[in-house]
Amino acid sequence: MFWPNKDHQSEEPDSMRIAVTVPGALTNVSNGKLRSVKPGPDGTRTFTWFVSNPINNYDVALNIAHYAHFTDTFKGEAGTLPLDFWVLDYKLDVAKKHFGVVKPMMQCFEHWFGPYPFYSDSYKLVETPHLGMEHQSAVAYGNQYKMGYRGRDLSGSGWG
Repeated sequence: MFWPNKDHQSEEPDSMRIAVTVPGALTNVSNGKLRSVKPGPDGTRTFTWFVSNPINNYDVALNIAHYAHFTDTFKGEAGTLPLDFWVLDYKLDVAKKHFGVVKPMMQCFEHWFGPYPFYSDSYKLVETPHLGMEHQSAVAYGNQYKMGYRGRDLSGSGWG
């Protein structure tokens, strides 16, 4: 394992290539766009991702699981944005239904805050065992497919 690192929050490499080798049945999902998946001679696969924007070290994500992948597109303020969803394979049906909220959410956020900042690096939601985190272009999702915070409407608005 090799992790070159500028270990200070004010430092950001201007881009990053992330290559992760996993057992052949597993998938690695990281930040940026997937450049290649290469099989290894020992039954492994190496996933290579590329982030073209500056990225903080603490935003880099290495997600490894038995993932299923599905896609959609969003017609946003800066063009057409591919939406990628990487979910545990046995949760594919519930994820497809639940993530129907993504396009209206993106439309709302772009209206109020401006275009999603990483069109060139993609938009991904990746199922994780933890509640979630805003990893740049590979957002961790672990809210158990419930609306609101763990199924609770903390706002009291009825919207969650």
